[in-house]
Amino acid sequence: MLSINSNNSINSMYPINRTVPLSFLSSNRLSANPSLFSMFVSKSKTYEQYVKTAATGIVNFLKSAQDMQASALKLMQKESSSIQARTAESSDSKKVTAIASAGAASKTYEVKVNAIATSQTNSGTLLSKANPSIVSKGTNQFNITIGGKTTKVSAFISDNDTNDQALTKLKDAVNASKTGVTASIVTDDKTGNKKLELSSDKTGADQAFEVEDVTGNAMSATGVKNATQLASNASYSVNGGATQTSQSNTIDLEKGKATATLVASSVDAVKIQIKPDEDKVIAQVKDLVTSYNAMHARLKEAGGVMNSSVRKSMESLVGSSTYERIGIHRNGDGTLKLDEEQLKKSLSSNFEQTTKAISGNYGLADRLSSVAERYNEVPASSLLNSKARQLQQFAMYQSSMQIATPTQARGWIVNSLY
Repeated sequence: MLSINSNNSINSMYPINRTVPLSFLSSNRLSANPSLFSMFVSKSKTYEQYVKTAATGIVNFLKSAQDMQASALKLMQKESSSIQARTAESSDSKKVTAIASAGAASKTYEVKVNAIATSQTNSGTLLSKANPSIVSKGTNQFNITIGGKTTKVSAFISDNDTNDQALTKLKDAVNASKTGVTASIVTDDKTGNKKLELSSDKTGADQAFEVEDVTGNAMSATGVKNATQLASNASYSVNGGATQTSQSNTIDLEKGKATATLVASSVDAVKIQIKPDEDKVIAQVKDLVTSYNAMHARLKEAGGVMNSSVRKSMESLVGSSTYERIGIHRNGDGTLKLDEEQLKKSLSSNFEQTTKAISGNYGLADRLSSVAERYNEVPASSLLNSKARQLQQFAMYQSSMQIATPTQARGWIVNSLY
């Protein structure tokens, strides 16, 4: 990766660790006796502008090349690239939904739901909230047994508590015990009467529970001793296979990479299609094209000092009939244009070959990343055109000289370079 100082000062022209400096960009090597360079060249406004243009041009180009390489590398990441992203579509989301993670196999599943898994619910008796509590005064203790574990729960009911207050105390006591059973208060919309309701936190037959009074009458008085909905397992089949059961309504389709959630029983099998997330691929390719065009603009801006072969070699990388076929077109000015509809059609019809052209070995992302890396490794001076190199060589020579020059030579050297 490139490492560029964002400061466009004279010394910011090189990535960190560059070993070959552009000496013509340094005017700090001055002695008590001004050299030919400092006397006749550094004071030239034309030269100063040229130096500024060269420094800015190279820095901007290298920074934009770094940004382009970052975009290319995102497409080449095996685990996090959009190429690995997947979507899951259901033919009937009211019966079965599904999700898929990166790298899931592209295939279709047929899921038939015989029954969904349920949690147990014990719904109590509606009570007038303002009436005195029917729950015994004093300490009420009761057991909740679930998954083979029994927990004793306590709630204190005061002499002047109403049904509303008593139900609230029971609810809070059950929830504080964290047994795997949750209590709630349900209000009747018409009468405003209230009742206590207990439900297991998870579905499945293993989550069935029992409640029993130990001291007082809290469970029997509120009517929550008996189940109004039993805990049960889900029953389903995949691709016409044998009937399976599950404690949960979320079932595995591909070792955790693709799962389905059973919502309701179905007469016919529901089709679940796992496929590449084409929209994410298009978005990431669009980002690469945008970053390439930004870098191309920096090349154009630096045309006065940059070697023309840099632009030509870059443009040659993106000009291919293969890229044209999948929707990545090179414009007449060397920039790129992405036809999103064409790319989407190519991904739909031949995902593997299309993505190989984009992110495979020697694909577009790989080639652009490699050329950006090469620009980071070579001396910055090699990116200059012949005129800029001539000035660089002169500056390198003059910076080592400490001799006086006749006054009549003033201006001759600078003028000879332009």
